This record gives sequence, structure tokens and C-alpha cells, in this order.
Amino acid sequence: HDRKRLDFFVPAAPAAPASGTMPLLNRHMRHIVAVCDKIQIVCRYIAGLVVSLALAAAPSVAQESKSLDWTAFSINARLDSTGTLLVRERQSILFTGDWNGGERLFDVRLGQRFVFRRLLRVDSLTGAEVPMREGSLDVVDGYRMTDAGTLRWRSRLPDDPVFLNTRITYVLEYEYADILVTEGAAYRLDHEFGFRDRTGTITNFDLTLRIDSSWRAPATFTGIFHQQVLEPGLGYVVNVPLTWRAAGVPSAVRRSPPLAPRLAMAAALLLGIIGMATQFLRDETAGGRFDPVTPLDRIDRAWLETHLFSLSPELVGYAWDEAVGPPEVSATLARLVNEKKLASRVESAGRRWLGRRVLHLELLVPRHELHGYERTLIDAFFTSDATFASTDGIRERYKSTGFDPSSILRQPLTEQFEQTTGLASTPRPILRGWPLTLALTGAGIVLLVLSIVLRPADTDVALLSVALFGVPVFLVARLQAYLWRRRVVRPGAHLLRVLIPMALLTAALCWGLTTGFGMLGLLASSALALLLVTAARSLFNGARSVSTKERLLLRKKLASAREYCRAELKRAAPALDDSWFPYLLAFGLGRHVERWFRAFGDAAPARFRDSGSGSSSSRGSSDSGSGSSGGTFAGFGGGGGFSGAGATVAFGSAVGAMASGVSAPSSSSSGGGRSSSGGSSGGGGGGGW
Repeated sequence: HDRKRLDFFVPAAPAAPASGTMPLLNRHMRHIVAVCDKIQIVCRYIAGLVVSLALAAAPSVAQESKSLDWTAFSINARLDSTGTLLVRERQSILFTGDWNGGERLFDVRLGQRFVFRRLLRVDSLTGAEVPMREGSLDVVDGYRMTDAGTLRWRSRLPDDPVFLNTRITYVLEYEYADILVTEGAAYRLDHEFGFRDRTGTITNFDLTLRIDSSWRAPATFTGIFHQQVLEPGLGYVVNVPLTWRAAGVPSAVRRSPPLAPRLAMAAALLLGIIGMATQFLRDETAGGRFDPVTPLDRIDRAWLETHLFSLSPELVGYAWDEAVGPPEVSATLARLVNEKKLASRVESAGRRWLGRRVLHLELLVPRHELHGYERTLIDAFFTSDATFASTDGIRERYKSTGFDPSSILRQPLTEQFEQTTGLASTPRPILRGWPLTLALTGAGIVLLVLSIVLRPADTDVALLSVALFGVPVFLVARLQAYLWRRRVVRPGAHLLRVLIPMALLTAALCWGLTTGFGMLGLLASSALALLLVTAARSLFNGARSVSTKERLLLRKKLASAREYCRAELKRAAPALDDSWFPYLLAFGLGRHVERWFRAFGDAAPARFRDSGSGSSSSRGSSDSGSGSSGGTFAGFGGGGGFSGAGATVAFGSAVGAMASGVSAPSSSSSGGGRSSSGGSSGGGGGGGW
């Protein structure tokens, strides 16, 4: 479809008389050439149609018949005075098969800049370079950069006949910047002009490389390169040492700052973060964070009576959680059942695997015998003059308004905690210095933006370092700092979850500063260092304890009791009384109780499985407790008002749903040679698609 005009074959003859043989000869020649041209088009169409039908009928043959090679590949390149490499690449591609067009992959390394200028097609008959249209791949001679390093262009529509040894020549114009390698005061061009990522063979590879007079190349450098054949997987790398002999420095070459300021910055960064970590550890040690908890072998019933049972279960939950939530509500209800003020019964609703447990409560004492938050809580769960309440009934009652039973206990438990322990109920304020942290963060961001504006070559390395490495590691460390803030058991071991990510960030930046990795400028390096200092400050402030030393000592005593209960729940015959069950709920150990029953409930001695005047069945549709008991003893036998281990476990599972309350309805709905390894720049791939 690149036929030449007929006048090219038969030039117009000079004016001649109407009579004579010359006009007649010209007219016949024009007809002959036109007929030959039409015959050629018809033959090409028939050949393409035959090949298309053959390929469609035999897919295996189609795969074998599809090929793409280069019959010629010539490059004219020039390294200008700024260090920018300007490339004009001419490819003669031989297509066979149902290719859509060509493809060129440009390998742009981190910190390098690449600009594609234009794509031209060489007319096969006239040799003219026809500019192709950028933007769309739906038309022949359309091209587009599908991503930052991939160029595609269309040579054939899907309905057109397939290619049959069709040679088309294209010219690509593009440029690279920031690709020269710096070696002290010297420079080096290490660029792959041919690309390795291809399946076809390149024959007749020619490269002409010119270097601006601002650079001095070795005397042996000619700039002319030739390779007869480049097999698939082999590129062509040119490695030339260069010396800058003009004034100033080349603008398109990235250089690392001098070593001395980089080492000074790394040392200051390291000392600053070590200083913050040391101060943090000193403060936490003085606050009692690293004081040991009571060993389990020193905990007995007398110790528990002194340090645990002197407080009510819900007060223990408040002191442990330092907040009021569903565990405190569950502990309160469990205590009322234990004191025979409530009776409980649990029923299973729904199918076996998708079912749920519904808690039924019965009020066993007159309401006027209840005082304080007990009365308020019962009035909220039970309707007026009613003595029965259930999980489903409470949900139905509050479905339009919502219900948070924790809010009923929040203020009373706070006041009771202060009166009972003499400790402040609110955590001590921490001087987090957030204004300084915010100011440092803003300064770091401003420096980063300024460095990108003044030195665009730093954009990729700086932003990728922050986005792909810095931010994810910081978020992981910040989460661990938040979790560690309230930890009192084995705090030293768990602190490593905060310190190790921080150490990784610090080591990575110090390594980059000392080695010059990425060749970041001093401004960008300063921005990253300042942001890292801000991150460290945020981590250490976020991990600081929110409790006074006295409250921390109380939580360590409670932590010892909690660890004792957890250890006992791993034994087949735990040294626990049923009356302690509300405390287990306050500690959030309801699931541990359920796991104990699943593991040891059937194998436990009879006195651990069932006791008391009530009856229970862990496999039945309901578990009942009458509120009466034959007494309490070790294990989850009877007693305590739960009437057996099965009823105890069922109650613990069901009371959590009741204690969580009812959510308020939502107000809205949401729907230089052959190379297989490549150079420090250039390369990539090419072929068809």
C-alpha cells in the first residue's frame, strides 16, 4: 500500500505534435504499468488471504509461521554538552504472521530520565519519512506509550491480510538524561544501544556515536560500530570513559555530593536516633515499665485474695483495660448471676454451624435491693416490672435508638476505682510535643519538594524511597508502638517489634548516605533524614506509657493474675473456682474458657464437668442454670450459679453479644559489543504485539 505514482515510472514527455508515435507509446506504457500494478495488488491480497485461512485452520502452524526479524538496524546517537544522549533509531522489521504492529521496550533505570520524541515510517517506494500519529492504536500508523517505558505502534488492522515477509522500516527518536556514570572527577558512558529482550534476529547492526567537544574520549574511540548478526538475547553495549573539559559541570549528569558532608549527615542522624531511643528507655524504666511481674509459682489463693478478689470483677476489668467496654458489662452480669441476683439460660438458635446463642436472664430479687449502676443496668436490660430479658428482646427494643450498656458503667466505675484504689482514674498526660513533630514533618516535606524542583533527577529515588519503603515500614512500626504502649508482660521482647523497623529505616538511609546510592543531592538527603527523625520521634512518643507508675504497678499485679489464669486454663484440671468466672470474663479470657471445655470438658473428672442442682447439656439446644448450687470447687464443675461447665461456657459466649449492645441504625445507605548482561543504561526490548 505504498505504491508510487504512475508518473514516476513514466515521466511526462515534452510537448509534441498531436500526430506521431511518442504520445501513443506513452499512453500504452501508462496502461501497461497500471495493469501490472493492479495485478500485483490482487496477487498480494490473494496470498495474504490464503495464508490467513491456513493459519486459522491450523493454529499450530500459525504459531510456527509467525515470526519477526530485523533485516537492518542502524543508530545515530550524539552525546551533547549537557550529558544528554540523543538517539535516532532506524529499524527495518520483517513481519510474517498476524502481527498488529511493533513494540519497543525502553529500560529506564532508577534516577534516569527518558523522553520519547516521535515515530516515523519510511515509505518503501519513495524513501520518505512519514510522521505517525500519536495517541491511538486503533488506526494504522498510530502509536502510543502504553507506560513509562513501552512504545507500541500499529502496522496492520485485525481484518487485514496477515503479513507475508513484509518489511517495514520505522524511525524512532528519543533521548536519555542522567545516564552517565560518575567516577570521581571522571565520567563513563555505559549504554546498551541494541536491546536483548526479543525473540528475533538482528542482522546488519550499525551504530554511529558522536560526542560533543565538551567531552574528551580516548584516542582510540572512533564512534563507528558494526555487528553483522545479533542473536536473540544479545544486545550491544558501548562503554566509553569520558573527561569533562568545559567550564562548570554538565547539567544532565547526576553526581553524588562529596563524601564528607554525607558521612557527617549519617553520623548526626545515627546519634540523634540513638539519643531519642536512650531517653525513651530511660523514661520507661523509671516509670516501672520493665519491672518484672510476679512469678506464677509465687501466686496462690492468698495472693489472689489480696491482689485480685479485693476488687469487684468489673473494677478489675476497668483497671486492666483502662476503659469500660463489653468485658466490664459481661463481668457485671456474671457477678450478679454468681450472687444469685440473676438466673441465666442459654438457648441455641439457627443451624448447628451458623447458629448463635441467645442469653435469657431472670431477675431473682426485687429491684429496690439493687443499688447504683447495678439498678441502672438492670432497668436498661429489663422493661418496667418485667423479670425476664433476652438478647433478642433487647435488640428488638433498641433497634430504632441503639443501646450501649458500657456507657451506663463508665462514670460509676471511674468514681469507684478512685475511691477504692486511691489512684487517678485518667491516664497521666504525656508531653508528646506534637507541635514540634508537626513542624519537623512540614519542614521535611518542604525540603523534599524543594529538592525535586531544584534537582528533578532526584524525584524517582526520593519519592520511591519514601513511598515504597519508608511509609510501609513506618506504619508497621507505628502500629506496634500503639500496641506496646499498654503492654506490661514481657515488654522488653515485644519492644523489638518497634525498634527493629526503626533500625531498618535508619540503617537503610545511613547506608545510602555513605555509599552514595541513588546519587541523591544534599537537599534531598537532608529531607529524608529530617523525615526519619520525625518518624522516630512519632514512634517513641506513641509507645510511651499512658499510666502513672502506681497504676502501672497495679496493672502488673493484674497481669500476673491473668497469666496465672491463662496457665491454669491449659491444664485438664485447672485450679480455678466457678466463682472466679466473672474475673475471667473481665480479663477477656472467655474464649480461653471455651477452648478449655472443648479440649478437656469430656475427659475431665466428673466433678469438673457437672455439679449443682441445675442441669446443663453442652450439646443440647439449651443450657440452664437455676441459680442454686451445691458449692464451688476446683475446675468448672457446678456452683457459681452457672450449673456445670457447659452452662458456664455457653453463658460466657452469649453474654458477650448482650454486653455489646445494639448499634444505632445508619442514617444513610451506601451502595561496544554483543552483550547478554546489558550496560548501566539503555537496553530494553522490542518486537511485535
